[in-house]
Formats: sequence, structure tokens, C-alpha cells
Amino acid sequence: MGVDFLSSDYINDEALSLINTYGTRDPFEIARQLGIKIYLRNDFKRLKGMYMVILRNRCIFINNNLCREAQRILCAHELGHDILHRELAKSKALQEFVLYDMKSRPEYEANTFASELLLPDEEVCQYLIDGYDVVQIAGIMNTDINLLLIKMAQLNKRGHNFKTPYMPSGDFIGKI
Repeated sequence: MGVDFLSSDYINDEALSLINTYGTRDPFEIARQLGIKIYLRNDFKRLKGMYMVILRNRCIFINNNLCREAQRILCAHELGHDILHRELAKSKALQEFVLYDMKSRPEYEANTFASELLLPDEEVCQYLIDGYDVVQIAGIMNTDINLLLIKMAQLNKRGHNFKTPYMPSGDFIGKI
């Protein structure tokens, strides 16, 4: 039996619901308010982060050796797993060695969730309308180009027609 992808609209609605409920786009603050325990780990080598449910406790583990922005993106991604894939995480840890894996359904959806949570539609659209390119926008918004490209794809699904120069890299987080 196959599992259907969650719709882009559903993922966007879930992210917006959290933003509206908690009054922030900060994934660490949202996770805290949801009762999710966050552990910054210094003993991770290649592992960037993971989400798991341990004895009914929702946990996000993040590599503390990553820069703050990478930790923020990972936290948003793992929060996406909590919101979208909690049942899956009860049977196995969802580990991130490569964040922008667009071939795996749960990873694609968690990436989409992170882009919706962290990057406001209006701000991204305004920069694009003003003629900034993806490198400039990522720099201005202090985010990763790949996350911005995912967001642009989501905006295009909602009726915009922004040109994306390329698809997100599948091994971005591995290069941080």
C-alpha cells in the first residue's frame, strides 16, 4: 500500500497555524512551547540532527558544531517531522545526514515545512519582484539558497511564476 504525499497547501497551513498560535517563526521557541525537548549535541560527527519520540517524549537532537543558521534550519526541519511525521518517528529515528534530500517523501515534506515556517511569503515575493537574485535574497534573509529555492517552488505552486535557476542541492547540509 503506497503512502500519498501531503499536499503543499496542508504543509503551508500547518506552518502558518504554528506561526499564528505562537506569534513567532522561531522553531526553537515553537518547539519549546509544544513541549518538544531540544538537545544540542557535541558528540555528533556526520549526523546533523534527528527527531524521535522516546517513551512518548518528543525530542529534537541538533549537532551543536553547526553554525546558528544551520541549527535554526535543522530545528525547523525536525519540527516539520514532529508536525507531519510523528507516527513514523515512533518506530524509528528520523536522522539527517543530508538535509535537502528531495527523493524521500518525509524529507521532502520536512524541507517544505521548514521553508514555509522560516521564510515569509510577502518578504520573499517582494525581494523577487524588486529584482534580487536567489543568492542576494538568501544573503539578505540569512538563509540557505536551497531553502529559498524550495520556498520559491512553493510560491509557484500557489500561482506565482518566479524563475528558479536550479533545483535544491541534495547534499547541502553535508557541506556545512
